Amino acid sequence: MSETLRQRLLEEMQGLKTVDCHSHTMLRRDYEQLPERSLFTMWSYFDRELGAMTGKGAGELFAGIPDEERWARLRPLLGRARNVSYWRHHVVVYRELFGLEGGELSDANWAQVNDSIRERTAQPGWYDHVTEELCGLQTQVRNVPWFEDWEPEYFTCTLRMEEALEQTNRPNRERLEQHLNVEIGDLASLRAALADLIEGYRWEGSVGIKLAHAYRRTLHSEPVPEADAAALFARAVAGEELTWPERKAVEDHIIFFLAECCAEMNQVFQIHTGVQGNWGWVPDSDPLHLLPLLHAFKQVKFDLFHAGYPYSRELGMLAKHAPNVWLNMAWMYVVTMEGSRQALKEWIDLVPGDRLLGFGSDVGWPEFIYGHLIMARSCLADVLAEKVERDFLSEEGAVGLVHQMLRENAIALYGLRDQGVAG
Repeated sequence: MSETLRQRLLEEMQGLKTVDCHSHTMLRRDYEQLPERSLFTMWSYFDRELGAMTGKGAGELFAGIPDEERWARLRPLLGRARNVSYWRHHVVVYRELFGLEGGELSDANWAQVNDSIRERTAQPGWYDHVTEELCGLQTQVRNVPWFEDWEPEYFTCTLRMEEALEQTNRPNRERLEQHLNVEIGDLASLRAALADLIEGYRWEGSVGIKLAHAYRRTLHSEPVPEADAAALFARAVAGEELTWPERKAVEDHIIFFLAECCAEMNQVFQIHTGVQGNWGWVPDSDPLHLLPLLHAFKQVKFDLFHAGYPYSRELGMLAKHAPNVWLNMAWMYVVTMEGSRQALKEWIDLVPGDRLLGFGSDVGWPEFIYGHLIMARSCLADVLAEKVERDFLSEEGAVGLVHQMLRENAIALYGLRDQGVAG
């Protein structure tokens, strides 16, 4: 591959105000109130590997003990799993932001990195420096839980909606009633309440809704007549315990209703597909399960996440034939850089460039956005330079895809204001 072209593409990316197409980044006010920011409290997805290896998350492993003991606990775990992308994401962050020299943390350097994290993250304006100056972000399309606000100077809202599927559960239903000051006694009033909730957030600036129900059930849903769903929901309101097939029927009806709301309110419908957490039931997340929904709502724009991994090829073919689908690389470079390259190589051959979303950080810490963005740019540069060299893509086409995938497509899909290039 041409290193000259690869470097040119990297420079092109660094000059763009990138749109982060999927964010869980903590709000600035919450970041600044944290009691500790250190090597042992700032974690990205490697926390899941810690849990898989030990049965304990980072919070439990490293709470309430001196740093030297924390390092003694972490060191053998790195010996077991430092190869995974989840950890290499950390290494990129430590190198780029906190002065790590060499390839890995070691007995000789961990304390220096830890001290650097504590010192730099305490500097006034650090949060802004990372997100605005280093990452050069225009905005982050952030999942906002029910009834919470967001900081619009940093984030664009999409409303998280799994709780909408769990309204046969009385406490969840009461939360919605209290927020909207309504009584939900039947399916009609539930539908009205959900529509009012989405509309209220839309008026505040929300651009879409998000479902991540694949973490607990199959993505497959089918249309359920309103009368059938109403009869089941009435039994739940009366206190009857529904079977799982009955609850699924109510949930499926609500999923299709949410798509109706997106059509009526011009909201993007984001859906988690692919990658799961520890002990996740991976086949539930196959994006091909979404075909009935996608075909029923051809006018709705569906933003499908995480490259559908490991179903990336299937997702590419789905988008090839379903022009209401956008493919989102959120999380993917941290999951697997090689898998990301492979998905992008095939998608660029299959799907029009205006429906490819090249970056979504999907992390909690601003520092890890930067690390993820470096990994994303590297993969994109690799793939596009190789496409020019081997697959008859023009250099002009490669540069155009950089602009489309990192900002233009997101601006168009989410209806954002174009704010130019990074400073």
